[in-house]
Amino acid sequence: MLKSNKYIFFDLFEQQIATVHKGTHLFYEMIGNYQDLETKVKAIKAVEKEGDEIVRRIMNELNSTFITPLEREDIHQLAHTMDSMIDYIDGVADRMYLYQVTQPDPRVLAQANILVKCSAKLIELIRTLRKLDHKVVTQIAGEIKDLEHESDSNYRKMVSDLLNSPDTNPMEAIKLKEIYDKLEDCADFAEDVSNLVEGIVLKNA
Repeated sequence: MLKSNKYIFFDLFEQQIATVHKGTHLFYEMIGNYQDLETKVKAIKAVEKEGDEIVRRIMNELNSTFITPLEREDIHQLAHTMDSMIDYIDGVADRMYLYQVTQPDPRVLAQANILVKCSAKLIELIRTLRKLDHKVVTQIAGEIKDLEHESDSNYRKMVSDLLNSPDTNPMEAIKLKEIYDKLEDCADFAEDVSNLVEGIVLKNA
């Protein structure tokens, strides 16, 4: 028996968040072994393109499916918010290469690790959309919020050290501050995804 076309959204969401998780892993590996950057940035860019293709498929399905398992606006917003995560990861990796960052601050690695943990939790969270289990969603969402708070704290320390160091070159500070901001935005998008899923489950449970 063929699967009803409307359920393909769950498959695509799971594929999309797996792509985000892959991107966070590649970024973490890039920061942890900061060599051959051009090759590693290209690998992250390839994953970002995979994510774009999945978003395109979701939008095509949305336009061709009469009855959807979730509200159309929620499907649209969730797909684009997850896509923003991988877009920003790609953007950070690209900037680090183009701005010729010679050696990242150790807290960048910590931030990358938080993003890996966030995306792993988001895989669990997106899977709950099939069952709309509010209790499970609330638990996972709480864990993602804790990770986002950890990211906030790490970000503030990075920026503080950067701006208060007497050895910091002003031009370098501008470049690094932009990179740190984008990294923190990635964690914010993870929490945004979490909030969206919580809202979807509340509406549909």
